Amino acid sequence: MLAKTAQRPAIAARGRGRASAVKVQAAWQKATTKTALTAAGGKLVAELGGQRVLIVDDGGSVYAVSNKCSHLGLPLQGKTALFTATIAQGCVVCPAHGTAFALDSGEVKGEWCPKFPQLPLVGKLGDKKPLPTFGCRVSEAGDVEVDV
Repeated sequence: MLAKTAQRPAIAARGRGRASAVKVQAAWQKATTKTALTAAGGKLVAELGGQRVLIVDDGGSVYAVSNKCSHLGLPLQGKTALFTATIAQGCVVCPAHGTAFALDSGEVKGEWCPKFPQLPLVGKLGDKKPLPTFGCRVSEAGDVEVDV
């Protein structure tokens, strides 16, 4: 099952005064297994490429998103009940702010930080920002791999 894949863009490399295109290969890393993800209740956090990535199984489709809310950098899924993300309607919902992010694109769905008050001159303490997402796939052997 393939939930989401991403291709890395070509980049320009500089060398001796001239630019040339370099194709960057995808950096797929095994994050977990489908069995372990199911046993964890459909969401778990993996340390990949120096960052914490939230792996989510939503109705059989597997997604990978940053585990840091794009508002204040708080964890979406942590070790306490205070930081327990919910999954609803194809979105991961930040437990601290209530912002819903689309699992497939990271786009903000609905109100930005509905748990925060609208402050005069300041607003919701930060601009509306999407959540970083990563390519994610499940191999035939059941390994969940993330492109970081």
